[in-house]
Amino acid sequence: MNPVADVATETIDPVPARGPNRGLLALALALLPALAAIAFVPEFSTQDGPAHLFNARILASSLRADSSYSGTYEVNWRPVPNWAGHAATVLAVELLPAGVAGRAITAGTLAALAGAIVWLRWRVAGADGLAWASVLAVLLGLNVTWLLGFTSFLLGATLFPITLASWWRGRDQPGPAGAARLAGLLILGYFCHPVSLGMTAFGLAVLTLATPGPRRGRLIWTLAALVPLVPLGLIYAAITRSGGGLEPTWQHLAGRLASPRAWVAQLSWVDPLSLAAKTIRPLGGASSPWYGLLAPAAWTSVGLILLAGATWRARRSELRGWGILAALILAGGVFGPDTLGERHGHYLPQRLTLLGLVALVPWLDFGSKRPAGRLAVLLLGVALAVQSAFVWEYALDCRDRLREFLRAGPSIGTGQRVGTLLVGTRGRFLANPLLHADCLFGIDPPNIIWGNYETDHYYFPVRVRADRPHPAAKDFEVVSFKDGPGEAEERLRLWESLLREHHGEIDVLVTWQADRRLDAITERWFQPRAGSGRVRTWAHRGLHRE
Repeated sequence: MNPVADVATETIDPVPARGPNRGLLALALALLPALAAIAFVPEFSTQDGPAHLFNARILASSLRADSSYSGTYEVNWRPVPNWAGHAATVLAVELLPAGVAGRAITAGTLAALAGAIVWLRWRVAGADGLAWASVLAVLLGLNVTWLLGFTSFLLGATLFPITLASWWRGRDQPGPAGAARLAGLLILGYFCHPVSLGMTAFGLAVLTLATPGPRRGRLIWTLAALVPLVPLGLIYAAITRSGGGLEPTWQHLAGRLASPRAWVAQLSWVDPLSLAAKTIRPLGGASSPWYGLLAPAAWTSVGLILLAGATWRARRSELRGWGILAALILAGGVFGPDTLGERHGHYLPQRLTLLGLVALVPWLDFGSKRPAGRLAVLLLGVALAVQSAFVWEYALDCRDRLREFLRAGPSIGTGQRVGTLLVGTRGRFLANPLLHADCLFGIDPPNIIWGNYETDHYYFPVRVRADRPHPAAKDFEVVSFKDGPGEAEERLRLWESLLREHHGEIDVLVTWQADRRLDAITERWFQPRAGSGRVRTWAHRGLHRE
């Protein structure tokens, strides 16, 4: 008797013959409110989107001899992750006006991630429950990394379900063709983001070991598909050394593992779905702790717990690998560090928990007729409605604040070196559309924007030339972040220090909201040029260039 063969014959391919039409219709309807907000509010912008657009324009211009940016910026042509997001954005800014390109990327990453999750669900579990899986897919697409504008990570997160679905398709007949297909997807995933790539490789390993079927051949060909990651991993390890050693950091749990309050803070922090503070309701001004009951993350969590309970009772052994994978990744998000180091990126728990929830979608039994299952899908529908309302509120906030901020554009000029001082930009959302909006002043007409945060990080392809004196982008960010009670004196000190050391490298300042004491410092080296509402431009007193 061959035990492997016996297990293989018991493996059931759950994909039925009928197509995913209902699921696709549900996907389109679930996406409609958010896509409408992006389409009908021209100022809709993610937090990092303007910086990605600006650097895409720099990358595109670097291929031309008459680039306006070549004297200041250079391209890091090393094979760093994040190239995929920048390549997609270059294509967008070359084909479309900058404002339209930004919204196209925002809409595209949302639809692509949600669509990839639906595709994974259909390939693994078939059309049963696909409509409600589509609702969950859109909820996962409307995550905080999406609103922050993490384009390359979102592309990597999209490849995560696509790659795993490709593996699932050939799991019972592994061979060179399937391995080559997986290897190509993994190589593409490398140029998206290391977190999504790492979790994809981890997912392949877990599914290979935990899914019933011909494990030996499956293991051999899955390992063959992973071989190209070895040289790429060595290259990336060498690149990361320029950012310093890894320093895993726990903000909430360090030294407080026994504290219930610390665990409440940790669980709230790792939440990948909340776009705004949990003490507010959408389209409303007041805040209250009771509004936490309206948070989409709360509705989604209860719904997923109920669905997981119904699924566990069904005990579908052929899908157990997906449940194991989801549990392991979610545990990594909950118990893992917040960051691997200040210079190696942030929002690690949110990325992991998002990918863990994506891996959970194929395992869940959305077709359960039990009352708990019906209640669960109802809760997911409510969560999506509330989340869509938050997206619309964010869009209206962009319309009100970003439109006013961009009025400074005509008074800046062309070929200027621009610095930015932001005061009082904290809003109701975790994403701040004003934080990097100054990068839009560098696109058309071309200007140098010193607040271009990407130039401070080794994992992005654009940086300031080593022979060009300049203020660090993070210095402008730090000043804008010093906006809390008791931080006024520190902000004054930082702003005075920044201008004293680098005022000669700034032609024009753009400021948001007046502050008498900050203005007094600014006036030592700059004079007001134009102003409208909360936004003003200042010209350097001695170095202004027409």
